Amino acid sequence: MLKRDTIQLLALLSLTVAIPVHAEERLAVIVGTEREAKLSRQDVAQIFLRKRRFWSDGASIVPVNRNAGSAARETFTKQIFAKEIRFLPSYWNRQYFQGVLPPLTLASDEAVRRFVAVEADAIGYVHESFVDDSVRVILLLDAATPPSP
Repeated sequence: MLKRDTIQLLALLSLTVAIPVHAEERLAVIVGTEREAKLSRQDVAQIFLRKRRFWSDGASIVPVNRNAGSAARETFTKQIFAKEIRFLPSYWNRQYFQGVLPPLTLASDEAVRRFVAVEADAIGYVHESFVDDSVRVILLLDAATPPSP
């Protein structure tokens, strides 16, 4: 009985293990399919720094980060914030004391894609292979190429 339960548990756990994504895969900045935004890297930076908080229709923007330490977040941070990357911890410390909280954080590309698909005002980023018809790509970030100044 114990052996069968162990096998079932291992089978279940194998379904929840994330498939590793190639380190060189591009990141896609995504929004819901209804959102008609056209954004530059600078626009995305302003949104994720919470300096730009509203879409053109007046709705509050809901930025969604990947978890700290994830390859996706490291790539996104390098690509979007480039030189400012070392200032981010002190920036968020100052913002916190002004009542501005950092973006939401989700633990996987799948979670980010699903959240953005159902939250009309959300924006997030996922590895390009996680993009499907439930979201719209507004910007692609090449993991291997640093952003131009």
